[in-house]
This record gives sequence, C-alpha cells and structure tokens, in this order.
Amino acid sequence: MKSIKMAMAIYAYLVCISLVTFNAQAEVTPELMRSSVVVVAQPEFSLTSLKSFSWADNHADISAGLQKSSFSVSALIDEAIVQAISKKAYPMEQGPKSSMMIQYHVSLASEMSDTALTLKYGLSPGLRGNSIEAKSREKGVLIVDLIDTQLNNVVWRGAVEVFTGIEDTDNGRQQRVNGLLVELFSSIPDLK
Repeated sequence: MKSIKMAMAIYAYLVCISLVTFNAQAEVTPELMRSSVVVVAQPEFSLTSLKSFSWADNHADISAGLQKSSFSVSALIDEAIVQAISKKAYPMEQGPKSSMMIQYHVSLASEMSDTALTLKYGLSPGLRGNSIEAKSREKGVLIVDLIDTQLNNVVWRGAVEVFTGIEDTDNGRQQRVNGLLVELFSSIPDLK
C-alpha cells in the first residue's frame, strides 16, 4: 500500500513539473524567437579567398552585464562559432597562419543602444517587437568581425540581435546560439 501511495505521489509530482515546464515554454511567443541579422563586407573582399580561421588576440569582448551571467558567455559563443565554421568545412587554426581571424563583441541593449552600435560598428540589426512582452524583454546583440590576416583589417562584419532570457537551460541556450551563428555565417560559402 505504501509503495502505491509513493508511486502516486511521484506521478503527481512529475505531472505538476511537466505542466509547469509546459506553461513556461508556452509563454515564449514566436515574436520573441525572432532574430535580426545584418552582414556587411568590404567590396574588394572575396569570400572565396577564405581558407581557415583563428581567434584574434583578446577575441571576446563581453559587456559588463553579460560577464555577471551564471554561465560563460564567451564559451557559449566560441563553441557556436567553431561549430558554424566547421559545418562549412573550414579548419580552426592556431595563431596567425589562418586567412581570417575572428573577434566578437556581445552586449545587452541596456548597455549599448542601436545608435551606439551604429556609431561604433557601422551597423545595427534593429530588432523590434510590438507586443507588451517583447517591449519588456532585454535585447542582446552579437557582432562578429572577420579580420584579413594579410591586411590586418576587418573585411566582413555580421551582427545578430535577439530577445534574451528565453532559454533557461545550458542546452537550450547552446542550441539557440548555435542556430543563430549558422544563420549569421550563411553568406560564407562552404570550403571546396
């Protein structure tokens, strides 16, 4: 009898947990899952000249607000970038022997406005939300630069802006960031 009551109590608990999880996920509207992506490149830059990538010195510029996160923002983004370029068959090299170096900046909209992004980086993804929920959410922006190792100059820049705080698990965050980086690097051709 005790084991039946215990089993029923565990079942009831699991049902409650499932309902809470379902309700928490149901609140994320399609509008909050949107992203805005902008990519610019130097006119003389040829995407076909890409052969490999490496990290620039001090490649991750993480804003103060994101440095306080309960997870490593740089590790999350580093992994997603490596995965996105690996899907296109590019190797990640060590040091300056690669054709392109990668650096990035990530911040919250409360720390760097669209105007400040435009002034500093020359672009702003401009993600907008119409719902009350979207207007109450913080936005985050990631800007990725590709630096030609021969010219030592930024020749490609991509930015993605999203509503933050949607995923509350490490796996959920990693999956979302992985997808965003694949989208951001979609203009870069696969290595032949």
